[in-house]
Amino acid sequence: MTKSAAELWGSFLTAAAGKLSAHVIDSWLAPIRCARYDNATVVLEVRDQFARDWLRDHYVDFIRDELSLVAGESVAVDWVVNPELRLTDVSEETNAPPESPQERSGVTETVDSEKRESRQLNSRYVFDTFVSGPSNQFAFAACKAVAENPASSYNPLFLFGGVGLGKTHLLSAIGHQILREKPRARIIYTSSEAFVNEVINAVRFSKLDEFHNKYRRNCDVFLVDDIQLIAGKDRTQHEFFHIFNTLYDSQRQIVVTSDKLPHEIPDIEERLRNRFQWGLIADVQPPEIETRVAILRKKADSERVSLADEVIFFLAKNIRSNVRELEGALVRLMAHASLTGQPLTADYAQTVLADILQSRTLALSVESIQKLVASYYQVKIADLKSARRQRILVRPRQVAMYLCRKHAGASFPELGTRFGDKDHTTIMSACKKVDSLLKTDAALRKEVLELERRLDVLNP
Repeated sequence: MTKSAAELWGSFLTAAAGKLSAHVIDSWLAPIRCARYDNATVVLEVRDQFARDWLRDHYVDFIRDELSLVAGESVAVDWVVNPELRLTDVSEETNAPPESPQERSGVTETVDSEKRESRQLNSRYVFDTFVSGPSNQFAFAACKAVAENPASSYNPLFLFGGVGLGKTHLLSAIGHQILREKPRARIIYTSSEAFVNEVINAVRFSKLDEFHNKYRRNCDVFLVDDIQLIAGKDRTQHEFFHIFNTLYDSQRQIVVTSDKLPHEIPDIEERLRNRFQWGLIADVQPPEIETRVAILRKKADSERVSLADEVIFFLAKNIRSNVRELEGALVRLMAHASLTGQPLTADYAQTVLADILQSRTLALSVESIQKLVASYYQVKIADLKSARRQRILVRPRQVAMYLCRKHAGASFPELGTRFGDKDHTTIMSACKKVDSLLKTDAALRKEVLELERRLDVLNP
């Protein structure tokens, strides 16, 4: 006997309960009404267009497959928007018991679809696709903790690091994780550039009240990318300051990313700088070679391409600047191989990427490395070449020698000449010492990694 629409949907919910979280069942599936089931077609009613679109994007395959199983036949699913369901939801909430303090803190939920902000989270940027290693492990763990318990421990969370190292990926992953647990959470994800434009338009068109309601009242989690771009914009900083205070005081999560530490951002109000330091500051460093290898393997797997170890290690060894460039080089290599039918080998990779590798080699002269190291450690180039043995100069000098040997390809005698006519054994000793210390000295390792990142962007 064919099941009725109500029986079919009841059986579906029972089957789904063992496969999806209670949050998803209660928030998205239980409010659906199965209006009709005939001719192998199931008509589902939802409360608004947002619910329909969200279910289509995230659960349409699951719903169709599970309905087919409980119906005993392959079924098609049609969607109908029924605003009366929304009125039912509101009346049920009106009669619901008051929330406990724990339920009111952190991320709250709303059934008001008009107040729910559109999400611009990249669907590929989730925690499962992020490759964690020593260079980003702390930031990764901090983001996971925030996503699991928003506004509980690390608020605000300030992520900083160079271009293309994964800050945006982690920011988006936080949003996705929270939405999986609380599908109705009001998350606003924006870039600083978009936020600046919103402030300008709100002032220009006299819509400040609407702007304030959006960010101060109808936001549970505020995710902002590249916060350093509001530097020098006084009105934007003023608005951001008051939004920050409102969200922080009401225990709502704030996460921002930047390419600089708070005290390094120029032209930013001291009160904002101070608030960025209230919570946790986590840095994302350039990936070491092991992490670069893992990133390439994961990317190749996602593209369903088989890569030999020699190709992976060639790319990982020669492209160190950031993840974006690393993945871009791999995509370029795969595209060339696909179009030409050539096998993917290290030699082929060197040919295809010759322009990238050559430009890097040309940029890394001894002089450019000396200049960068002197600037980083705030010493003079003449000090690096001098015979002075002050502690403040020894480390920068040894690091400069190590980087020149590693990245400029200069011989020990040549470097001896370039560093004030020193004996080549002095250069050898400095390079060996730095190489040894990198295994045990975390501070030195961080400094060298940052310098190597900057070296890789000298000739963009």
